[in-house]
Amino acid sequence: MLNAHSTDDTQVIASNLETLFEQSFSLDELVLDIDCSIGLAVYPDDATTYQGILQCADIAMYSCKEQHYRSAIYTPSLNKYSVMRLNLMSELKEALHDGQLHLYYQPKLAFQENAITTVECLIRWIHPEHGFVSPDEFIPLAEQTGAIRNVTNWALDVACNQLNSWQSQGIQLGVAVNISAMDLVDMRLPSYIAELLVRYKLTPNLLTLEVTESAVMSNPENALKALNVLKSMGITLSIDDFGTGYSSMAQLKKMPVHELKIDKAFVLDLASNKEDQVMVKTLISLAANLGLKTVAEGVEDIESLKLLNAFGCTKAQGFYLSKALPADQFNQWYETFNQNSKLG
Repeated sequence: MLNAHSTDDTQVIASNLETLFEQSFSLDELVLDIDCSIGLAVYPDDATTYQGILQCADIAMYSCKEQHYRSAIYTPSLNKYSVMRLNLMSELKEALHDGQLHLYYQPKLAFQENAITTVECLIRWIHPEHGFVSPDEFIPLAEQTGAIRNVTNWALDVACNQLNSWQSQGIQLGVAVNISAMDLVDMRLPSYIAELLVRYKLTPNLLTLEVTESAVMSNPENALKALNVLKSMGITLSIDDFGTGYSSMAQLKKMPVHELKIDKAFVLDLASNKEDQVMVKTLISLAANLGLKTVAEGVEDIESLKLLNAFGCTKAQGFYLSKALPADQFNQWYETFNQNSKLG
């Protein structure tokens, strides 16, 4: 806690602290390079209690980590942890038990089979007071509080139950469930999945786990161990949002995965953007050379769908095919799709 007469003084103080970390630190015979993230808050502009000042400084610090800055001064726009969102976190466990959370299903078209072979499971929270709560609002907080494990376990259970239901109806589909970085290094996850497969009488190949590129790279050593265990169980593994992260080719070839999902940022304007076409063709070629399948998300027009097919993409998903739907509506869509000779 330091006295500063202006915001400029605060920035100078932060800059001086940053300079201290530009040198290496010697610990016994070990030389360490240490990065720092500095969050600053100003009394009484930002808060008038010490708890409030600490909270504001903490929020500013986490914004540094997200943006890869060394320091940041608190502003209200940084406050992603509003009272409403914090309340939502306290209500999340109850929401899981009360049936407020639902899985919606978005189809993936397999080009070679010209058929819907898998669906991605997407979580929707319909809050009794606030209505629809976007996953972008509660999933990041659930990850930070550790509640994401409960959410993931719930999603896997519901998805496997739905798979069982489809199997009993003669509908041959696989499901893809998103898992977080925290889930990935939780070694209880494989045993839990094994229990679900036995309970719902499912083969492992029907289940795909999607994990983001950044989640793998946040702890690559442990992530690779977890991925190897899951792959040995016969579960399909997919790297989500590929192309937006920062993994190296050396890391990519080590990943025991089956497919890459091309981020929608490269696909939304595919039909009209030559640069995106070059990027997507390159990613598909890279995956093919590594023996991996590809899924393009964010397909919103027939032209993009045809280009992806021509480029050799394995699967596609997006609003052109269908938005994510609750199970009963998806079943109707799926029946209609099959009756209309699929991809025209």
